[in-house]
Parts: sequence; C-alpha cells; structure tokens
Amino acid sequence: KKVTYANMVCDYRPLKDKKYRVRLTIGGDKLDYGDKTASPTANLRDTKILVNSTISDAHMGAGFMTADIKDCFLMTPLPKGDREYMRIHSKYFDNEFRTLYTLHDKVHDDGYVYCEIQLGMYGLKQAAILSYNLIKKRLAPEGYYPIKESNGLWKHKTRQTIFALTVDDFGIKYFKKDDADHLLNALRKHYDILEDWNGRNYCGLTLEWNYD
Repeated sequence: KKVTYANMVCDYRPLKDKKYRVRLTIGGDKLDYGDKTASPTANLRDTKILVNSTISDAHMGAGFMTADIKDCFLMTPLPKGDREYMRIHSKYFDNEFRTLYTLHDKVHDDGYVYCEIQLGMYGLKQAAILSYNLIKKRLAPEGYYPIKESNGLWKHKTRQTIFALTVDDFGIKYFKKDDADHLLNALRKHYDILEDWNGRNYCGLTLEWNYD
C-alpha cells in the first residue's frame, strides 16, 4: 500500500454549528483506487425538481425541510482488507498529545508518525461511495430506496416522502410531520443529525418559503 501525506485545512463554514474549522485531511491524490469512488448524488436539476414539486403541492400540505448527517464521512468504516495509510510529521504533536497517545516511541527516524486509516477521512476518494452504501443499507429496512431514474432522489415504499441526497445533506419533501419524523428517527438510530424545518439552505440554494 502507498503511504500518503496529511494536510491541515482551515475553513469557514457559515451553515455549520462550529463555523471556524481546522481539519486534518488525507492526500487522496497519491493513493490507488478501485474502479468506482464516486457516489450517486443529487444535482441541481434534481433539487430544482424537488423544490418545484413542493411548491406545486403546497396547497395539499407539502412542506420542505433539510437535514445534515454530522461527521458522515468520519463515521464510515473502511473494509479491513482495503484500508489506507498516511504519515503525519511529529512537529504537529505537542508533548501532551504524544503522552496521551503514547507516541514518543512511534516517531520514525524520518520524524513522521505512520498511521492506518480505519474510518473515512476528508480527501479520501472512496469515502463518498462507502458512506452512500452504508446510508442505503441502513435506510432500506425503514422502507427508503433510491429512485433508479434519478441521480440522488429517494422515495419511501408507502409514505409520500421524497428526498434529495447530496453526500450527507437531505432535502426533504413531506406531507405530514409524522412522515418527516419517520425519516429523521431512522437516521438518528445511526447518526447525529442537524435539522432545519425552515428548509432555508440546500445544494447551494437559499430558499425563502412562503406557503400561504
């Protein structure tokens, strides 16, 4: 297996609870991958269809909300036989951190600590498809499935709920609060989620809903 580098990324995410972020990301451009790393994801067309459909059905009680799985990539395990590896220079670890994780004897002669990656990371190309497949597996027993004719729209077997899935962001059209709660509770069994019943931001769009 190849060993890639670590990269510190500073970012400002205005829609998140913690807006100022420093992330440890992996140099995914240096790794070898299989045939498929991309996941089906809702594009702007799918999102506009869903939004317009909600507007058309608003007189029948349709509403739109959004939900976001917290740390979706980071909580998805990599298969045991297909894990990745990276190195982090020891200068990034202070003495307190080295003592806490007993790293003093793990620093290589070149000054790096070598790590096996067991869960998804930002920058890891296969993290998207792995997290998608895990979401699909976990939602299937609850009655949710992706619509074959679209990139990222999902339905329920008996409920009227339709949602667009963009990586770990859900844009949800629902007719009853109980239907929306059914989806949210299904996600809560496995993830921490953030929800916005006003449905204000999704897929790069800022939405002002006036159902009246």
